[in-house]
Amino acid sequence: MGRHTLHPEMRNALVGVAILLTVGCGAYQFPGESPAPAAGTVSGRVLTVPCAPVETADSQCAGRPVPNLELDYSNGANITEKAVTDANGSYSIALKPGSYAVKLKTYMRVISGPLKIEVAAGSRTVANYVLDSGIRVPVAVLPNS
Repeated sequence: MGRHTLHPEMRNALVGVAILLTVGCGAYQFPGESPAPAAGTVSGRVLTVPCAPVETADSQCAGRPVPNLELDYSNGANITEKAVTDANGSYSIALKPGSYAVKLKTYMRVISGPLKIEVAAGSRTVANYVLDSGIRVPVAVLPNS
């Protein structure tokens, strides 16, 4: 059987196609180019206090979980990512590196927890929140004297 050889033009064309496919598929990284940054993770728990209108000093609750609460993360470029708490008030979200404003979609006031977060590539940030449930003891109305 005879030996088959490629003409130089055909070989050059095949090498060119292979290079184009490699670059086109993103397998090649140009010198000085950095890969896309990895996401960071923000997670935590959202609780609400007080738990009842009247709490005695010896039975004060540590807070109740807030289920199904939406937390919005906005990075200033109007890009918003959303996390929702589970039945235990826990949430977790992967975010690209950057600065984010945090907004909790609720009528309750934020007592503690960060409203601005910095996320670094590959980082794990814990952001817990405590909200004011608004439960209060009704005030008795005194008659005018």
